[in-house]
Amino acid sequence: MSTQKKDKGSTPSTKLTEGDVSEESHNAAEAKAKDEAAKDKKVKDEAPKKGKGDKAKGKEGKKAIDDTEIELGESLKDIRQFLKDVVVEFTKITWPARTQVLQETWSVLFLVALITLLVLGFDWFLAHAIFGPLEHWARLHGGGVGLQH
Repeated sequence: MSTQKKDKGSTPSTKLTEGDVSEESHNAAEAKAKDEAAKDKKVKDEAPKKGKGDKAKGKEGKKAIDDTEIELGESLKDIRQFLKDVVVEFTKITWPARTQVLQETWSVLFLVALITLLVLGFDWFLAHAIFGPLEHWARLHGGGVGLQH
């Protein structure tokens, strides 16, 4: 659809061509369908109005219970489906052989022991090669650790 402006402040005039007519009718049909869907949704979303007497209250209470039962039923279905999926995934697990587990355990223990010895050696080196002479020098010059007055 094409629009043209006449002057400032005036409303635009529309000129329709043959292609625009079918497009306009299609757009009008879509707009009408959207309006009807919005009205239907609005009617469904509105809470029922409270009437006089116990009948209205009873229906609302029953509806609330029904909604709770539906939600509970759905959550139980979800839990059951989850547990089924857990069983399926559990069957997909491939467990290592006993020999492989033992071999990898010994490898880990060996590496932990090796790294512990390296840290111990580094600590001994720092204590005897660097801090020992510094502490000895400090004692000779009137300072240091463990000096009694």
